Amino acid sequence: MGLNRIIAALLILALPASLSGLTHTVRKGENLTTIAQAYSVSVAAIKKANNIKDADVIRIGQKLSIPGTAPTFIEYTIKKGESLSSIATRHGLKAKELGAYNGIRNLNKITAGQVIRIPSKTGVAPPKWAKLPASVRQALDKIAVKPNQWKRIVIHHSGTTADRAINIARVHKEERRMENGLAYHFVIENGTRGTRNGDIYISNRWKKQLNGGHMKIHAHNQISIGICLIGNFEKTRPKAKQLEQLEALIAYLRLKTNVPAKYVTTHTLMHPNHTLCPGKYFPAHLLKEMAQ
Repeated sequence: MGLNRIIAALLILALPASLSGLTHTVRKGENLTTIAQAYSVSVAAIKKANNIKDADVIRIGQKLSIPGTAPTFIEYTIKKGESLSSIATRHGLKAKELGAYNGIRNLNKITAGQVIRIPSKTGVAPPKWAKLPASVRQALDKIAVKPNQWKRIVIHHSGTTADRAINIARVHKEERRMENGLAYHFVIENGTRGTRNGDIYISNRWKKQLNGGHMKIHAHNQISIGICLIGNFEKTRPKAKQLEQLEALIAYLRLKTNVPAKYVTTHTLMHPNHTLCPGKYFPAHLLKEMAQ
């Protein structure tokens, strides 16, 4: 076991018993509902175990017995650009709770490559596509994907620092005279021009299972799913939320289309002499990990 793992383990053992899954010390801002959710038990079970008659009457510093066994954990490796808060939110926790489970006192002091423990009901990490918002998954689930058509997933950037999918769709339709409008099947917004960072725009090309218009060679458009991230990655890196949602979208699409991980690629890798897209600051080296 490495030194960092040993230190982390000792910190966890040194934490109050409240974090062992047996007892919990009530902190400011907590209530029985949030405490129950943190330990995956019911409010009723905590009330019964502690002889609490009124769920609204608990006090800061009060020690509560948590029924059942201690929570199971998964190990998670922090990626560049992530925060403890964003990781906690994805797993239904608060940053303070996640920090306490890992002996992290300064919630803003984490590093890429650091391994942390995250409580899990099953002890198994959720699938990557689970990071997609429920509304996006529901919209995608309604689309009948053509079997055996899609062979590649190709990543692009818009080349524009501030933009939005509906504007690109207008340009492609009105100025480039593209019959089916937006050239890409998906666009991941970056929070400019009134959009929300990480929002996924599903184009009619995907809804109707039409060929893309994002590749130079027509044959490639027939089999390649195009995903465009808003931004000019010759100048800046994609935003962390964009990369998170890209990873989730790739996982979903691979599940639906059976595109092999090795065929998740970028525009420039497909046409190195034709384009620099998606730019030198796009972390293409992470695509292999994203696609696993």
